[in-house]
Amino acid sequence: MIYPFVVRHRWRLAAAYALAIGGCIAGQLYPLATAVAINGVLRKDYLAIGWLVACHGLALVLEVSAKMLDTRVFTRLYADMASNFVQRAHADGIEPSTIAARSALSREYITFLERDIPALMFAIIGLVISLSALFWLDTAIGAACLVLIFPLVLINRWLARRSLRLNRGLNDRLEREIEVLRRGRASAVQRHFRALSGWRVRLSDSEAKAFGAMEITVVLLFVVALARLAQGDTSRAGDIYATFSYVWRYVTSLDQVPLLVQQLSKLKDLNKRLGTSV
Repeated sequence: MIYPFVVRHRWRLAAAYALAIGGCIAGQLYPLATAVAINGVLRKDYLAIGWLVACHGLALVLEVSAKMLDTRVFTRLYADMASNFVQRAHADGIEPSTIAARSALSREYITFLERDIPALMFAIIGLVISLSALFWLDTAIGAACLVLIFPLVLINRWLARRSLRLNRGLNDRLEREIEVLRRGRASAVQRHFRALSGWRVRLSDSEAKAFGAMEITVVLLFVVALARLAQGDTSRAGDIYATFSYVWRYVTSLDQVPLLVQQLSKLKDLNKRLGTSV
């Protein structure tokens, strides 16, 4: 459903994503710039601070520009998509209550493009830059981070399958919401919102379980990293800071995966619903 509108707005989207990616890359280089600055100051080379200032300034300019452009791009895209969907749904003879419910659900596409696509790109950039920096700073820690990916793949495969089933149930309920509210029977309304609560709780619990399982492996990674740093050369304080910062950024990037898996499962079910009527 979303593809024709993405094509129509492709240049605006490309500009928004380019600014966001540029800001992300500049931000990911911040620990290295800080390490250079710290090591430089310890050597009485104060010009090294310039790298830190330049990196921070570039990230700031790009991130502010991206935030200002985002709202303009994605609100126009949603207006275009939603109006087109409503017109075609009316032409197909779909019930107004279903049109209203699906129109609201279609906002998930924009959320995906505006929030989740950048989050995915940031996670990939963060993983690549963090791993590259860690292999450069300390090969053993970089290898430990790489090994961590395998259990996380298994955890998120489980989450994807469960989320798809739960989102299907949740969206079934949401499609019936306007009709339930229109009839206004107190018992039916109460059952409806209790059911919605139940589906959302199960989705949240699934994400929490996946996150908890991931964090167990992350704790092991931090233990390995700290043990490794304790054996290294402590005279280069900047390198120690950069190493631990990139381990943290690597973990933070991985933490985005369950959220993205949930959203992709939601959109997969939503696409089946809207694809039949648009």
